[in-house]
Amino acid sequence: MSTVALTKVALLIVVVALVPAVVWWMRRHPNRSKQHPDRQRMPKLVAVVGWMLLVIGVLMSLVAFTSSDADDPTAFRIASVAILFGGVLFLMMYRNWYVAPERDAVHYRTLLGREDRIVYSDIVDYRMTEANGQPNLRIRASNGAKLALNPSMYDMSPLLAAIRFKEARGRWPLPGELPG
Repeated sequence: MSTVALTKVALLIVVVALVPAVVWWMRRHPNRSKQHPDRQRMPKLVAVVGWMLLVIGVLMSLVAFTSSDADDPTAFRIASVAILFGGVLFLMMYRNWYVAPERDAVHYRTLLGREDRIVYSDIVDYRMTEANGQPNLRIRASNGAKLALNPSMYDMSPLLAAIRFKEARGRWPLPGELPG
């Protein structure tokens, strides 16, 4: 076996071992806001990917817009701007989104930065589905507010306790009714 083939096999083994380790670590150590410890944020991996895309996009843009060697640099310019925009989008998502479940309500901020609150007694619909082997919880309030997330990735125990209360008693808990 050649050195190139051995290098590829070793790299594949490292990646196959590293990805589950990173996923396990992210689930064991949720990303919490330093200023507001009750707020759970997206994994830091989202920010790392955003910064990588941003740096790659800037470097590609510098080459695409300053090089005069290419016959038609339009495709390269479009790709560099798209990658740059993707990095900004990832960083914006990481910066804006959070979820903060409390005893009587769940506070959250959307990817676009709009803050909202869903009181458990105002929930009109909830669904627990599975997508790509991962659980997905969707809730909708009477005022139209919606929240969808992976409950195995974020500690949503107060909301899940309210859902168990609803299933056991046939109604949502009133504010202050669930033990804190």
